[in-house]
Amino acid sequence: MPRDDWLPSREEELAAWFLNFVRKVPEYQDRLDLSPVDVIGVAADGAVVQSAVEAVALAKARLREWVDFKNLELYGRGTTPAVPDPAPAGPPGTVEPVAPGIVRRTRVLVAGIKAHPNFTDSIGKVLGVLGSDDETPDEVIPAGSVKALPGFRVEVSFVKARFDGVDVESRRRHGTRWVHLAFDSFSPYIDNRPPLTAGQPEQRHYRLRYRDNDVPVGDYSDTLTATATV
Repeated sequence: MPRDDWLPSREEELAAWFLNFVRKVPEYQDRLDLSPVDVIGVAADGAVVQSAVEAVALAKARLREWVDFKNLELYGRGTTPAVPDPAPAGPPGTVEPVAPGIVRRTRVLVAGIKAHPNFTDSIGKVLGVLGSDDETPDEVIPAGSVKALPGFRVEVSFVKARFDGVDVESRRRHGTRWVHLAFDSFSPYIDNRPPLTAGQPEQRHYRLRYRDNDVPVGDYSDTLTATATV
């Protein structure tokens, strides 16, 4: 990403960035002429970011557990599964909400910090505000694999890497039209569609494409093929 785009776009990385920023800003309060209000505000914003991102991640994990439970109950075989824990009622821990616009006002604060005459690259590195000189490749390609499961299900595994997840597309038999099945942030994705002809095995083809910050990036993966059967 360009050097001036120092703030991570992925929320997991954003939470880690704020954790470091909150810890390090007080060390430079006097040198950069930051007010107590600035420092207190950074701490409050960071606490909200940590709590909110953690709560969403937990909710997504619980959602995946319930999706797996539902798929096994509706289409699987074997022993009776345990019922997943319910989703949490609220964010973990106690946190005081702040005014909306944390990312926007953090950018404004950092712009002022970087314009201060005492600011140096060494301070920027400690605070994590110099960004990276690396650019995201234009032609990143997801790596993945497929495996046929009982009950006409197909497991589509993928390497998420540093992206938000992948779009999963499929076509069946000898069809030429790709159909979007889902965007998935957690590998594997389970395709549990019934066969086009009841009881008959069918060949299914899949392709994957990364999405970053809700925008498709790079090229499609190689076509992955599996035969769904009873």
